[in-house]
Amino acid sequence: MTLPVGYFPCTQDPPKGENVARMIDEIVEQAEVCEQVGFDGFFFTEHHQQEDGYLPAPVLMAGMVGMRTRRIKVGTCVLLAPLYHPVRLAEDIAVVDQATKGRFITAAGIAYQPGDFAAFGVNPKQRVGRTEEVVEVLRKAWTGQPFSHPSKYHTIENVRVTPTPYQAGGPPIWMAGWVPEGIARAGRMADGWIADPIQSLPVIKEYTQQYRDSAKAHGRKPFVCLMRDCVIGDTWQQCVDKSAMTMVTHRWYYGFGAYAPDKYLQDVKSADELTFEQVAKDRLIAGSPAECLEQLKMWQEEIKPDYLMLRMRQLGDPPQAEALRDIRLFGEQVIPKL
Repeated sequence: MTLPVGYFPCTQDPPKGENVARMIDEIVEQAEVCEQVGFDGFFFTEHHQQEDGYLPAPVLMAGMVGMRTRRIKVGTCVLLAPLYHPVRLAEDIAVVDQATKGRFITAAGIAYQPGDFAAFGVNPKQRVGRTEEVVEVLRKAWTGQPFSHPSKYHTIENVRVTPTPYQAGGPPIWMAGWVPEGIARAGRMADGWIADPIQSLPVIKEYTQQYRDSAKAHGRKPFVCLMRDCVIGDTWQQCVDKSAMTMVTHRWYYGFGAYAPDKYLQDVKSADELTFEQVAKDRLIAGSPAECLEQLKMWQEEIKPDYLMLRMRQLGDPPQAEALRDIRLFGEQVIPKL
């Protein structure tokens, strides 16, 4: 059975003056090509008030893409759960799930950027409690029955959400987790766990075992979504040549302190010292189709994921024509062999 592969698009207004409307057109075009060449899903992330034009509405964008496609799943990866009133979120997702005839996947995270909380006046110290409440309320709401919930943050009394989702009981709920507490939470509450895209193989392997142990302890069947950045080209040098924006992203994560210690970067003292070769080793999926396939088979053997999520474009780089070519290259030469 082929490993299902989801696509995670760049949702930031690209440089050189292109506008947001053009970015949305390009994202929809990427989704259509993903569907044509065998990708399983197309997912949107969320941030707010960012100068680079980051799209802030993942459920809305998933619905728009769902209306332009027929087979591919759509969803969030991830929506920032603490920022939502859970009843309204349950309604919006139910409508999109109906419109796409059951193709929606809900993936949630607890958020971490101060600007996201500031945009909605939410206290970051409440993010864990708010996130757990969102998951609990979504599941109650999607039964279609009246319910109340003892909320610390909202008044939820004798509420009934209609319509119910197309999927019985509602779409699956995956949760992201980058630290032991978040990984344990995913095992306790969620239908799946999303591994972050930046840690190396040994770190992800340890996290995966923590998640599976937690899921089994709470009577849940483990479901691992492995998320990776991917730079694909005809040759390794071609990948190096178009890796600039991928490195901007990873240097930002390094500076933010998001990397767990590992043997690959133990001699790196600052973000500026990071090279593509260092970041690619047992972390990125990078190279020719054959090299990408070899790396992914290694990840399959070591991690045994149930789903693969790929980010293949950063801030408009590579340009749209090349991004579409990369999607086709991966879909036609890698996905069928996974």
